[in-house]
Amino acid sequence: MAAAAASEVAARAAHAALARQLRLARQGRSTLYPFIGRSARFEVWEHYPRRDVVDDSGRWQFYFHAHDRSEPDSARHPQEHGHIHLFRRSPQGRLTHFVGLSLDARGLPLCWFATNQWVTGERWAAADSLVRELDGFELRLRGPLAGAALWLADMVRFYAVPLRHMLQERDAACARHCTRHRLSRQQAWADRRVAVWSSLPMHWPQDALQAAGQNPAVPTH
Repeated sequence: MAAAAASEVAARAAHAALARQLRLARQGRSTLYPFIGRSARFEVWEHYPRRDVVDDSGRWQFYFHAHDRSEPDSARHPQEHGHIHLFRRSPQGRLTHFVGLSLDARGLPLCWFATNQWVTGERWAAADSLVRELDGFELRLRGPLAGAALWLADMVRFYAVPLRHMLQERDAACARHCTRHRLSRQQAWADRRVAVWSSLPMHWPQDALQAAGQNPAVPTH
């Protein structure tokens, strides 16, 4: 029963995410539009929006940005235009990197990824702490980015099971790196040879269409 319920939650999240993208597409817009809007000039490394989004609960923060494509970056997906960084916030406003979501120039998701500590200067948390956040994940927001927040939450809920494995692999990869190079965890977190510990390739929207089609309780149109 639990597996069936999780499958239905994932399928409904997939349907909702697709519906949000379709509404934007009918307006001639992509999922990047809520972040970038009508910006006359897109600046690499700048946060979009300029002030990071904090959801109404105060527990989550996110933004979109892009790296300089002229700089070599083996950790970046070759088709990536930019990516979303999603953080968990402490009551004091300290940030822990939860997941990253790579997007292509059309705003379509390419892969999830888990960064090393130095990349965002986060307050590191063990995977066991982070994966507990996946069940019933929500982002609530008012304003122009409310739809983007709902879409991002749908994506997290849909990929919750593989994201659990990706976050656990993040910690396992870090532990292997420490053993191989005789480093402490703190040294590994600061090791700039490693920007991404683990990633999860996506096939969107095929993944969503398959999930919705396999669950008769979820409409596919």
